Parts: sequence; C-alpha cells; structure tokens
Amino acid sequence: MLLAASALFFTACGEQSADVSASAEDVVILESPGSVAVEVEPIAVTEPVVAEAVAEVVEAVEDVAAAVVTKPVAVPAPAAPAGPIALLEVPESKLIEMLGYLTAQSGGVATLKLDAAGIAALVGGLQKGLVAEMNPQDFPQEAMQAAFGQAQARAEAVQAEAAELPAITLDALDKIGMVMVMQSGLSQLGFGAADAELIAKGFTAGALATEIDPAMEAMMPAFQAFIQPRAEAAQAQAQADQAEAQAVAEKAGATIAVENMAAGQAFIEGLSADAAVQSSASGLYYKILEPGSDVKPTMSDKVLVHYKGTLIDGTPFDSSYDRGEPAEFPLNGVVKGFGEGLTKVGAGGKIVLYIPSELGYGNSPRPGGAIKPGDTLIFECELVEIL
Repeated sequence: MLLAASALFFTACGEQSADVSASAEDVVILESPGSVAVEVEPIAVTEPVVAEAVAEVVEAVEDVAAAVVTKPVAVPAPAAPAGPIALLEVPESKLIEMLGYLTAQSGGVATLKLDAAGIAALVGGLQKGLVAEMNPQDFPQEAMQAAFGQAQARAEAVQAEAAELPAITLDALDKIGMVMVMQSGLSQLGFGAADAELIAKGFTAGALATEIDPAMEAMMPAFQAFIQPRAEAAQAQAQADQAEAQAVAEKAGATIAVENMAAGQAFIEGLSADAAVQSSASGLYYKILEPGSDVKPTMSDKVLVHYKGTLIDGTPFDSSYDRGEPAEFPLNGVVKGFGEGLTKVGAGGKIVLYIPSELGYGNSPRPGGAIKPGDTLIFECELVEIL
C-alpha cells in the first residue's frame, strides 16, 4: 500500500525513539557478550542502504505479475521440434512506462480516488525525486508525518465508504510522490532524470486504473526479464555499500575501543588512592558502602536491586531510580562484573562497582547507546532483596 512509503522514509531518515539512554533490559539484564567481533554504532551515511527496498519492489512486481498472468500468453505454436517460447518484443521505452504504471498500482494510488490535480501533484513529486531536484530527507519529519497522515485518513474514509472524503493537500501529495521514489527503489534500480517523463506517464495511467490493464498481461514476461538484472545489480551494490560502511564502522570502533580502554585503565589505577576500594582476582574493583545482611547472594540467585550506571566521565546511561522501581534479574544473566559485584554484599547492602571493559560490554555495547566500545562502567548499587 501507498502508506508503506512512510515507514520506509522514516526508517531511512533514522527516526529513533526519544529515549536514547539504555534501559534495564538493554544494559544490566543482558548477559555479558564475551569475546566477539567489534560492533559499533553505525556511521551516519547520506544514502540509505536499500537491499530490502530492492527486494520488496521485485517481490511486488512478481506479485502483480502473478495476479495478471492468470493463463498462458497466446502465441503462435512453434514449429516442430518444440522450443522455448520467445518473449514478446517490447520497446524499452514502453517497459519503463510500464514500471511507472506498476508503481502506482502496487502503491494503491487509485484507491485514494484523487482528482486530476491530485494525481498531477503526486506525479510532480515523483519526477522531482527521480531528477533529484529535491530530497525528501531534507523535509522536517513533522511535515512528512502530516502528509502521510492526510493520506491515511483518506484511505480509511474510502475503505469505510464515507460519503465525504478528507482532503489531501497538493503539497502533501507532492511530498508523498517524492517518497514513493525511495519506497519503490526506482533510483537504486538505475532510473533517473532521463526516465522521469516515461515513468510519470505510466504512473498517471496506473493512478487512474482501478484494475490492471489487460494489455499489460502479454508484456509482463518481457518486463520481468527487463527489470530482474537491474534488481540483482542494485541489490549487489546495496550489499557492497553496506559491507563497506560496516568495515569503516568497525575500524573506527576499534580505534575508539583502544582509546577508551586506555582511559579506563588510567581511571582504575587512580582508584588505588582510595583505601576503601578493593579488587578481585577477575579484575573487578569495588567499594562496599554498607555490607548489609550476613547472607550474600550467589551467582545462581535472583536479586532485586536499585542501581545507577555512569561512565568514568560521569555520563549516566541507566538508572532504576529514574524508573521509580528496583530491577529483578538473575546474577548469572548480567554482565560479569555486575553479577560478581553483587555477591560482595548482603540484602540491604550498598556497593560501588568499577567494571573494566572486559567484565562489561567489551567492544560490543548496544549500538546507539551511551556506552561505547572499551568503556569502563561505574555502578552504584543497593541490594534490596535476595529472591
């Protein structure tokens, strides 16, 4: 459906939850990742990776083809011996026009029941996207959300057979048309300014048609033969771009990890000035503020804990206090340093944990979080109860 374009747009633009701090489930509850390959927060890129989008457009085309080609195409019987049936010869210009038609059909444009001006606005946005005159990522997300909100309201009204349909502004349709270029993967398939007029012509016809034109039936095999190599090339390029971006990210992450581990080591060494700080054989450092009860948890126990986590520079990344309730979890289900540290106090006890990278998240923290590769972690904990 047309509204699927909005999901792809906001994903490509990097829309994320407003809460960028790690939650209890994202930080403390996770098991220690152990020794794994470096994974870091993805580097921002100007073009979205579109392997999934390309696959979707190929699948959409195949779905349309399956719906259209309901019986064998009528062709003259070949002379004996029988051989493969040749594809119907269709000019490339007609196939490009057909791409526009199928784009409108797979997008469900006709179901919006737009008038001529509305279709023209949608086509205008499509052309702007193809010629790269404007980039939908340059618009505020609020404006794009409003545009798709209008489209969704109208689609719902059509489905409900409302007597009066909500209006969609021409500006909203223009923006939606640009996003449809991204949704369909037209640019990644190699179509651009030189093809904009033909695609627009086919799109206009498809936007008006409530049913697939029977004339498309005979051309569908030729269209599939035309589009498949482009789709495969686009997908290969997208995968290559993704691999390159990942390699760059891993290299940058390795550099960051080395720097953060050095900073963490210097911080740990500085703890020697505090006589109250103790260390264990594993490399964990801790300070007991209140010992609590004589009974201490083991690694096989579940506990109820209040805690606050920060980096060595004071940056907070998680806090059960901020959530207003302690967290419950098994000690063998958290990062090594955190689990071990809580075995040092009893119920009611309070402790500060200084967790080196190798006992925390190493080089593989949650992407997008405050914790970076090689970071040393500090937790202020209160063991509320041994469960």
